Formats: sequence, C-alpha cells, structure tokens
Amino acid sequence: MVAETIPILKSADFDATTSFWSTFGFADRGRWPDYLVLRHEGLAVELHFWLDPAADRWTNDVGCYVRFSDPEEAYACHASWAAATVPAPGELSRPEVKPWGALEFHVIDVHGNLVRIGGFPST
Repeated sequence: MVAETIPILKSADFDATTSFWSTFGFADRGRWPDYLVLRHEGLAVELHFWLDPAADRWTNDVGCYVRFSDPEEAYACHASWAAATVPAPGELSRPEVKPWGALEFHVIDVHGNLVRIGGFPST
C-alpha cells in the first residue's frame, strides 16, 4: 500500500494565498467556494486550503511538514526559492541543521500557516 498525506491549511483569501505560493512555484489546480488546491509540479507537493475569513497571520497555529528523502534535496528546494521576493508579511527562513539531524527551513504564508521543509540524513 502507498499513501500520501496532504495538509489542509487555512486561508482568509484564496487570491492572496495563490499569489503568495506562486512565488515558490505552486499553481492553482482547483478552486471551489470554500476549498483551494495548489500544486508544485516540480516537487510533486500539494497544499490544500479551506476558507476561514478569520485566519490571521499573527494568531494562526496551523502547520505541516514537507519531508524530502535527504538534506541535499531540502537544500536544493531552498536554493530554488531563496531568490524569490517573499510577499509581506510572509517569511522564508534560512536552512539549518537541527539537533535531531535534519536540515530544515520554513515558510510562513500571509495567513500564518507554517510549512516546515526538511530532509533527514540516511542512517
């Protein structure tokens, strides 16, 4: 069996969400009145969003983890995104090796969703 996990994050405004994530190569793959699907074809990563007009950048506590098979892939992802101008009040952190051995960085979008991205060294 093969399964896939796809996060469902909050969005107060689907146009703002689509615009923000397009900075990193995500494209709108489906939109309904209360649901949005964005996909990054190069990474084969999908992010889903549900409409919550009260979603706020400073109080949203929703997040997810995108895990690559190794740290080099996470570095490559960050390198491809690092030249982007991140729309305010969004954030793209620098990659760092965490105490648990993973190379990680994060994106916080305009509605406060935390997307942590990383890769673990092979054991």
